[in-house]
Amino acid sequence: MRHPSFHHLMTFTFSALVGFGFVMNSPLARAQEPGISATEITVGAIGALTGPLAFIGTPGRDGLTLAFNEINERGGVCGRKIRLQYEHASSPAESIAAVKKLVEQDKIFVLILASGSTGAAAAADYVREVGVPTYNLYGSTPIIRKPFSKNVYHGAIVPVEVASLGLISMFYDGGNAPKKFGVLAGTYAFPQATLKAVEEALKVKNINYIVEQFDQTARDYTSQLVSFSRQQVDAVLFLGSFSEAGFAIKQSRELGMSQIRWVLDGSAVSRAIIPIIGDANGIRGYFNTPAFPGQTEAVREFESRLKTLLGSMPQGRPNNYDIIGYGSAYVVALAAKSTGCQLTRAKLLDAWSNLKNAGPTQLGGLDITFPESFTPADHQGNYRLGAAIVKNGVWEVYRVLEKP
Repeated sequence: MRHPSFHHLMTFTFSALVGFGFVMNSPLARAQEPGISATEITVGAIGALTGPLAFIGTPGRDGLTLAFNEINERGGVCGRKIRLQYEHASSPAESIAAVKKLVEQDKIFVLILASGSTGAAAAADYVREVGVPTYNLYGSTPIIRKPFSKNVYHGAIVPVEVASLGLISMFYDGGNAPKKFGVLAGTYAFPQATLKAVEEALKVKNINYIVEQFDQTARDYTSQLVSFSRQQVDAVLFLGSFSEAGFAIKQSRELGMSQIRWVLDGSAVSRAIIPIIGDANGIRGYFNTPAFPGQTEAVREFESRLKTLLGSMPQGRPNNYDIIGYGSAYVVALAAKSTGCQLTRAKLLDAWSNLKNAGPTQLGGLDITFPESFTPADHQGNYRLGAAIVKNGVWEVYRVLEKP
């Protein structure tokens, strides 16, 4: 048998290596970008679907789902459908475990934190370390915002420094002039982050105030309210959920404290508070979108579509978090589209950092959220708040609060 010459053997080997190299460098053989296939873009999200924070996480999931469904019905993004993978997470331990599963096991393209400040704080160090594109929807805590990270973006929920000034300003609407403030704050992550900023603002303005606190899901506020009464507080800023605020306001009336002006943070501004306290007229608070559900044709249409998706409308919904989830899904889609369909994480971060006036209307969605704009040095997409008030038993946004 004739053996191949050394020359022939080398020629074959070189040709094989060249061919092998061609295959390895072809688009089909390159390492697949996490969360990107020929037909899908996988977006992962976390949020509480049960427990005391479900009023944030469940609407977040539903708003995201509604928007991604609409986008997919119009053809998706870059010829791909967006697939949402949503993980339940309530506690800090559950939050970091869910994030790691989505990033390391499920290989998502984008991570959405729809968990509020508790989950955002738990995930902050990890997402910075791994560099996954991360969209913080609801977390006000500075832990997710500082230090600045090029892969972390923030949307409708403004920084606590902005929210605190907006809250304080509402006490003075209509020529009101409070003499002494009471701040009633939950001991968990979101109220505590806001409380710190509120106290700093009150001290700068030289406003007389006292602080009382309560544990999450508390229902009895007698001791805190009695303390306010004894110190002749005539204005109370409430930092906590709608159910907590509802019980506190109801008990204040039972104690004869009917002349207090109440201002609530965004998590308490909900339709669900009205059945708890009955006559809610005059109560104020901030809303993170330009109009409250039912207030404009666009948000009425949103409510109709959400009801169709869910089959029936849960009490107190749609709320802040339904609407923000919807608008945020469109921002993610616009960021992906703005890569010029070069769907890599690096291209996504660059495109996202230069989005201008991003929101549902740019892709045919409903005009129900503040447009979001980003720069490479500022990843806070929105600085506006809607100041809301209850009139005739219905919440409405009566003015827009701009960044001071």
